[in-house]
This record gives sequence, structure tokens and C-alpha cells, in this order.
Amino acid sequence: MVIKAVSYLHSEVTPIIRCGKQLELVIDEKLKRPIIAITSKYADDVYRILSKKFLVRHNSDIKEILIPLQAFPAVSVWLLASYGVKPSEELLDKLLLNTPTLLVDLFWDLVELSSTSVKTKGNKPLINRNKLLKASKIVRELLKLYEVM
Repeated sequence: MVIKAVSYLHSEVTPIIRCGKQLELVIDEKLKRPIIAITSKYADDVYRILSKKFLVRHNSDIKEILIPLQAFPAVSVWLLASYGVKPSEELLDKLLLNTPTLLVDLFWDLVELSSTSVKTKGNKPLINRNKLLKASKIVRELLKLYEVM
């Protein structure tokens, strides 16, 4: 009997944050279209915080932060909460310990709503900026209810 040990770096799906002209959350490194794109003045802060927590690799002129699959729910909720405001490393640490399921479901609902709405061509983010700004405010308020913030 052979037991196969697989690390998160060798899983079938590898969520990544691409760091080029903008930060892009992509559910799998083979996909071109990001779920979220961050171009705000806080993009450097997001990169700095995530690069402390997770493995960074250089792929040509783009840096990529590999997000372990088990950390993806926390990171996706954190990115929603951090959109348009200064990101908090403390909040990410709390979410990595305990991420409310309701907020993870909200993230996937946004993805589903965006994928069924107007189809955009090219590499534009799946969730547009306006939806992200609205969702970010809601997520921050829900995090206060959960006493995570």
C-alpha cells in the first residue's frame, strides 16, 4: 500500500494572487480571468500582508502569492473586507483562525451573481468594482456582528 502525501502546493487547484500592475485573485493559476482585481492605493499593503503569510514565487515579471486551499475562504473574505480601505493584518489572522460561513457564502454568491450577469470579454475581473465596494461595507458590518473586527 502506497500512501501519497500531497502538500497544498501540489493540489489540483491552486488559488493565487497575481501581483503585476494590479493584484488579482484567481481561483486557479491556469485561469486568466481574475475574480477580484485590486488597483487601489492599498494594493501594496495587501501584498505586504499576504506575502508575510504565504509563499511567493516569481513568474516572469509577475509575483504570485500561493494561497493554500484551506486558507482561501479566509483570504477571500479578508479581501472583500479590505476592498477600498486599509487592510488589517490582525483581521486576516482572526479570519485564518475562524471565518464565518455566512461571509464565505456571500463571497461565492457574489461570484455567482457576477457570472450570471452581463458577460464581459477579456481579463476583466469577474466581480466588478461597484459590487465589491458595496459588498465590502456589508462584510465589515457583519464582521462587527461576529465580533471579528
